[in-house]
Amino acid sequence: MIAFARWFFALFGGALLGAGLVLHGQVAVARVMRQQVQETFFLWRAIGEATFALQGDDVRIALWLNEVPESAIRDSDRAAWMLVIVGSLVGVTGPLLRRPAGKAGKSGGKAPRAA
Repeated sequence: MIAFARWFFALFGGALLGAGLVLHGQVAVARVMRQQVQETFFLWRAIGEATFALQGDDVRIALWLNEVPESAIRDSDRAAWMLVIVGSLVGVTGPLLRRPAGKAGKSGGKAPRAA
């Protein structure tokens, strides 16, 4: 049972850690895209918003991300950090679980005494 718990904690911790890192990447891309839109000349931005349906997917996403409030991106960043921290703690918990006393060595018991 302990072996299953160790395996489960390692798997679940790795999944949480991976999800946190993916979310960190998405937040970083969102911040870069928002910055690019905000640094664009206002007239070109207005033309892009007026012809939204004719734009490519990357331009549409960048224009849409510009409408997302900064607080939502900040909250996503906090959630990503929490996933990374909790995933790391859960992943480290697995190897720290105690092994059963009978399986300490390969022979399964104490070494014989020398006479």
